[in-house]
Amino acid sequence: MDQRLYTSKLWLSLILGFGVSVLSVGMVRGESSVFSYLELRKSQLLLEQTVGKLRDENGDLQLEISKIKNSSTYARKVLRDKYHVTEEGERIVFFPD
Repeated sequence: MDQRLYTSKLWLSLILGFGVSVLSVGMVRGESSVFSYLELRKSQLLLEQTVGKLRDENGDLQLEISKIKNSSTYARKVLRDKYHVTEEGERIVFFPD
């Protein structure tokens, strides 16, 4: 009886050892490896930062649009500064650098 118990424990240990080995190799190599996970995680963080910057930029643009809609003075200023729109009779003078 002791011999059979020892043999079954030995086989169980061998099977578990082999399973752990296969799982360990799979974690290091393959499509779902630890390295792939770390690379994907890095990409995710970069994308989250980009989304955050774009949300901030979108908020700034929404504020700019609101200012333009609510203030004709500010709208004229934006037209003059960004788009070089002149009023009637005005001229734009360019100086060489």
